[in-house]
Amino acid sequence: MQLNVAMRSALSLARKGLGSCYPNPSVGCVILDKNNNLIGLGSTSVKGRPHAEESALNSLIGNPKGGTVVVTLEPCAHKNINTLSCTQLIINAGIRHVVIPILDPDKRTNGKGVELLRKAGIKVSIGSYKDEAFDLNYGFYFRNKYNRPSVSLKIATSLDGKIATKTGESQWITGKVARLHGHTLRSNHDAILVGINTIISDNSRLNCRIKGLEQCSPVRVIADTNLKIPLNSNILKNLKNLPTIIWTKKGTKSKKKDKLIKMGAIIIGLNKLNKKLNLLEGLNDLANRGFNRVLVEGGSNISAFLLNNNLIDKVFLYRNGIFIGGDGLSSIGAYNIKKLSLAKRFQLQNTRILDGDVLEEWNKTN
Repeated sequence: MQLNVAMRSALSLARKGLGSCYPNPSVGCVILDKNNNLIGLGSTSVKGRPHAEESALNSLIGNPKGGTVVVTLEPCAHKNINTLSCTQLIINAGIRHVVIPILDPDKRTNGKGVELLRKAGIKVSIGSYKDEAFDLNYGFYFRNKYNRPSVSLKIATSLDGKIATKTGESQWITGKVARLHGHTLRSNHDAILVGINTIISDNSRLNCRIKGLEQCSPVRVIADTNLKIPLNSNILKNLKNLPTIIWTKKGTKSKKKDKLIKMGAIIIGLNKLNKKLNLLEGLNDLANRGFNRVLVEGGSNISAFLLNNNLIDKVFLYRNGIFIGGDGLSSIGAYNIKKLSLAKRFQLQNTRILDGDVLEEWNKTN
């Protein structure tokens, strides 16, 4: 197997773990013997253990001595509770060559894994498919660099940019294929964030309802300044299996808060910024809990706050070919942009046709 083919295979393996292996990054690993025959495959397991390299070494169907490890992130260098570091496992296996696209941003490893491998006489090649590898785990990088997860905004709109009619009707603007894709998007994020008005109007469970992916539902996060959430909301059912975090104003004391805690909800108090919840504090809390990737599904005020504070990193825009008109509801609330030079700009990365809808993927440029 050629090394570029092995790296593409490792990247495909890594994509499988998105949304299920936090607080760790989702990593893929391919092992070749000394004749470049495939002898091992692995990816980061659910909840992050074991790591991809350990899984690949445990799957071996041949002798790794003198072989090559192709892995999508620098192997960890710090000793783990129940096992050696992946770097040490690779050294012990007699590997002669390790291929990685990027270094691990975790301070416990950053560059140390490469250093230890080279000290052991192992050739280390760095840089192949680095853009693809970074895009796969940009949330892990954000958490380590900025102490917040990456934030992706999902929007489903009409052709004229509306998310609902003036009466609030929105089910369904997009078609079945786009909605299924949206559930796949949920499954590869660690948490999903909405405002309380979205919960009240839609009464959604915010889970993943694709057959076979039900266990990949993200943790639900609700921004609810005054704890308006109805106690009979669908999202508060089955909290043991589908955790829910509620952000509310700091210092809130009420019987309803006590009841929510008793039901199993996690209540986090946030300070206010310009009379609104400081969502950056909430994102910092999620980072401290190990979350790497957050998907925002509404509402417009949440999206406006995040945009205005430069906290949206990626946008998934689903568009259907209908017009709703100027009195329809907009996807983004007001955030007082008076000059185009101050507008938040994103660059188009990809476009896909989903039956009767168009999906556009945009990345932040500034």
